[in-house]
Amino acid sequence: MTAQEPIHVRIARVLATEFGNSLWQANEPLPSETELARYFKVTRRTLRKALSIVEAEGLITKNQGRNSLYRGRSIALSHDTIVDLPTAAREAGFRLTTKLLRLGKAQAGLADARALSVKLGESVGEICRLRLLDGRPVVQQRSVIPENLLAGIRPSDLERSSLYRELQRLHGIDGLVIGREQFIQSSATMEEAGFAGIEPGHPVVRVLRLVLADGRPVEYSNSILIGDYFRF
Repeated sequence: MTAQEPIHVRIARVLATEFGNSLWQANEPLPSETELARYFKVTRRTLRKALSIVEAEGLITKNQGRNSLYRGRSIALSHDTIVDLPTAAREAGFRLTTKLLRLGKAQAGLADARALSVKLGESVGEICRLRLLDGRPVVQQRSVIPENLLAGIRPSDLERSSLYRELQRLHGIDGLVIGREQFIQSSATMEEAGFAGIEPGHPVVRVLRLVLADGRPVEYSNSILIGDYFRF
């Protein structure tokens, strides 16, 4: 992004990235123009200019007087059960270590709000981790969870255990299932590349997962896989 880049162009780029790296499905409605304008802190006129760019790129369909719809470009792969990474790594004979990059609260972005069924900009828990197999970075993961589930989670717990085990221990959450999951060809963002030690734009497989418990969203994760350690 350059200093001269118009704000509506920047917003259009942010929206395109959200759609490309999220669990949105074809014909799902976007938040209203009022909500989006409030979230991006711009006027509705500026927001509409951004939406026009995204529409021209074929990502959304604008409806007069109604919410715009996401058109959809990816194929979803669904699974029924969850195996946490520490367990999977141990069974494969690897030594898994976790480096915690961020733990705290954040404002729900477009993809976060949609996945967790919360309002755009609402406070959620955010956890960013780098997972290493035998000392080599293999997964860079960002998870968002309902804010109330953040209570009691300590950095040391996430570095030696899994998030799912901590949710069960702290909140009695059991019976976790994958509500939706997608694998897409993508590229590493600037932040992801910095954490993972790769070049920005490096080709990666991106895994987007929504985890449910009793039908309620528990975690939405956006992970990039690095290297050839994984088989699907």
